[in-house]
Amino acid sequence: MSYLQRETPILAELCTFLVEDQYGELAARVFSVLARHGRQTLAALVRASYLNGRQIKHGLVVLIQQHLLFHSVTESDVNYYEIDWQQSYCLVRYGKVLKLVEDRYGKKATNVISNLLTLGHTRIVDLKEAYFPAPEVAESRGGETNGTSLGKRNANGERVNGTAIKTNGITNGVASKQDNLTNGDGGHANGVKISGTTNGDGAEEDAQEENTIQSVDELYAIIYHLMQQGWIMKVEDSQFLSPGDMHDQARAAAVDENYGGNNPTGNKDKEVLAADILQRKRRIRDDWLTVPKFPTRKRQNAEPDYGMSNKRAKISHGNDWTSHGDTVLLDAGYTTSQATSADLIIRVNPEKVTVGMRTEQLALLVETRLGYTTSQIYRVMLRLLETNLARCYEEWPDRIKDDPDAPIDSRHLVTARDVAKNIDRSIDLFESLDPHAIVQITRKGHVDKHHRLSNPIDPDSLTLDDKTKIIDKHIQLLSDDPFHFVTWHSRAGYSQWHVEFEEIAKSVIQQEVENTVAARKGALGVKLIRALRKKGKLDERQTCNAMMMSAQDLRGVVNDMTVQGLIQTQEVPRVERREAKHSIHLIWYDRQRAREKLLHDTYKGMVRIMQRISYERGKVKQLLIKAERSDVVGNEEKWLNRGELDALKKWKEVQEKLLLQLFREDDLVATLRDFIGPLISV
Repeated sequence: MSYLQRETPILAELCTFLVEDQYGELAARVFSVLARHGRQTLAALVRASYLNGRQIKHGLVVLIQQHLLFHSVTESDVNYYEIDWQQSYCLVRYGKVLKLVEDRYGKKATNVISNLLTLGHTRIVDLKEAYFPAPEVAESRGGETNGTSLGKRNANGERVNGTAIKTNGITNGVASKQDNLTNGDGGHANGVKISGTTNGDGAEEDAQEENTIQSVDELYAIIYHLMQQGWIMKVEDSQFLSPGDMHDQARAAAVDENYGGNNPTGNKDKEVLAADILQRKRRIRDDWLTVPKFPTRKRQNAEPDYGMSNKRAKISHGNDWTSHGDTVLLDAGYTTSQATSADLIIRVNPEKVTVGMRTEQLALLVETRLGYTTSQIYRVMLRLLETNLARCYEEWPDRIKDDPDAPIDSRHLVTARDVAKNIDRSIDLFESLDPHAIVQITRKGHVDKHHRLSNPIDPDSLTLDDKTKIIDKHIQLLSDDPFHFVTWHSRAGYSQWHVEFEEIAKSVIQQEVENTVAARKGALGVKLIRALRKKGKLDERQTCNAMMMSAQDLRGVVNDMTVQGLIQTQEVPRVERREAKHSIHLIWYDRQRAREKLLHDTYKGMVRIMQRISYERGKVKQLLIKAERSDVVGNEEKWLNRGELDALKKWKEVQEKLLLQLFREDDLVATLRDFIGPLISV
């Protein structure tokens, strides 16, 4: 069983809330049946629910389209459906995905990702038709009534025929996908405000025009670039197989190919078979990320500028997404290769999302410990490594551990020179550094008695070599921190550094556990955790000596933390009779079990937040129905009275606070679950 596909009752309840919030009651009811009963056929779903076959099929279509279900056909041609728990939980992260992509590649790429999240998966040609519908299609979509066109909105945010006023049509609680496809900022359609004010601010319309995908060539180039960076991957049939089905297929193929269809009997052959199965599963998964050849005329390797702010990116580059990597120029006339790439089915890569979240969380952790400037340098380092990191950890590693002395892939190394070339020029590199070190590097001025530079130095005036040396000082701070955010590797002209993500993830998990213990039991609980982690299993007397406490005082702390699942106890009898006075009572700390308990508590907190959001929404249900009417949107002050406006404002404030807390809980889930696999209990 995949580590991320482990189902618990509280996770099932949380994911059911998320599905209902995103896709409506029908999809949520089908999802809840599968969550309760596990892997089921269509007939079994009908028997286990109060829904008829037609309703269940509609719900299954929505869930499969959004990759929330696995499904496979057995030899008897019976379809089995099973929940994809990883993708189901990722519904809570859709907003974060857009923020991560916008920070890296700009609003045009964010728009493409947003539409892919809405659609689940789609063919490139269908996405192209949504952005740029053919004239004959546009004519067929539109109908005029009293001179007013009623055509649907295309992906560019424009009406195919007529105005750009969005109708809030909702089916089963889910807004129409065609209405949700937008190109540009929300609330606008290609620079025209939805409220109808076409003669507004020209600068605002120009900015909106810059954020709008202008041509099919540009759309294809954005998709190609995001596929190169790993944020978009192609869809294949094997992605709909559950982990168990994939394992069975890989095993059957390995047995047929290597053993003629007969199961091996010897231990050595079984080990070889297990290694072959893991290799086949990795090969199938890695094939999803291969980038097909798009119809290209020219390819330019541009220096990625990860630290560039959006404002500077717009000034120096026409397209934000091209300022961060490879620029692809497409031919105006596509031939056979166009048809091949256009029929490709694509979706957002959820594993890359966790890599981006890890980058942001580690950068925020560095900011709290070492300051803003050092965190920005670390963020650039991590983003430079992101391109070559498909996932946070290997889900199917080889049973034989890698040689620790084996050379590290050069793609996973970064130098201060690389950071100096890509960091935002507006960042003050001198912040958080010792003034004496700055004077020693720049050889300008001196340090006065107040430990300040006598002559301020303009960071923009630094040469590339000086900037590299300054950045190297920040990297030294990262290396000297107890978390060891970077590790020195070798010197090849400039010092090469690599990031030991696995060790950092373990340290961050331990920090979260200690923070929780400190909040519940104070410093005494943290002291007990650290003592047990250092010394291993201890009996009561040894624990008292390590803690320098009496047995009576220690027992209360141990009992409370044992009930909370943060530490473990064990009774080992010394004689045949199980009497307390003749038994050894061992106490120890298991980081993996504490991690699982904290993750479970976090899920419960998220469920309560979703319940509170549902309760608060129910209190203003009629008001929200009125506010979502097409004639009211944008004209609330005209159609709503003062009391309704105040209630609507209060609801938005409550919703914002609850969602903010939900996203904070999700950050904790990512730290505890997604950045590293299961830890080995010692």
